[in-house]
Amino acid sequence: MEEAIQEQLLSLNRSFYITVAAHFDQTRQGWTPGLARLLQWVPPVPADRPLRVADVGCGNGRLAALLDTLGQPVEYTGVDGNATLLARAQDRAASLRHTRLHLIQADIARPDWTASLASSPGFDLVCCLATLQHMPGYNLRQRVMRDLARLTAPTGRLVVSSWQFLASDRLVARQLAWEQVGLTAADVETGDALLPWRQGALAVRYVHQIDAAEMECLAQDAGLVMVDHFRSDGKEGNLNLYALLVHRNAGHGGPANTPHTGTQSSAERP
Repeated sequence: MEEAIQEQLLSLNRSFYITVAAHFDQTRQGWTPGLARLLQWVPPVPADRPLRVADVGCGNGRLAALLDTLGQPVEYTGVDGNATLLARAQDRAASLRHTRLHLIQADIARPDWTASLASSPGFDLVCCLATLQHMPGYNLRQRVMRDLARLTAPTGRLVVSSWQFLASDRLVARQLAWEQVGLTAADVETGDALLPWRQGALAVRYVHQIDAAEMECLAQDAGLVMVDHFRSDGKEGNLNLYALLVHRNAGHGGPANTPHTGTQSSAERP
């Protein structure tokens, strides 16, 4: 993808989240069945220190609230480019009993976004949920995946999720023509789409479907192995792909804990 087109789509999404941030926050108050299921992938850590977590694309920090239900000390670093959503994440801090928040405003599309994160000895768990899908161009997704891999401790785990909107006829029917933003289908990649938001405000965002095959390619390019994955969420029950990745030389770390249910929002749209 040409750099100018890539930047145009990134700008579109930055404007999207500025427009819908408050409404987006209201639709992300609980957690979906897929998010709740992620607790089985939380790695064990020594009893004398907290679990170190980086939530990249953290939005309003609801993952911190989910991790808090584990009842163990958690050092949570949330990264997001939107100031409004980070403020909503900070509002959660007072209600958390076991989780300490550290929030960073950074745009992961920028090459230097990891500069303000402590990366040594790395995070036990790095999550990038419904965020990599908004990076236009395979080369950019590849670079961000490599960044995520560097943040993950050698024996840590990386969880990435992606919206599988092409699996839904109703979502496919909602796609907008590229001409609405001055582009054509020839300017973008297979799996790219423009989708509207109509919950409290009208806005358009760019999204790319990272299916299991692309997820494996991105993992391989970053020196990672996809050791587990599942699909969950949405009206159809399969609209998000969740993938567990580990460093290639770290062995295949599987689920650590039993699933946890808690508060869910099963009809949520990504």
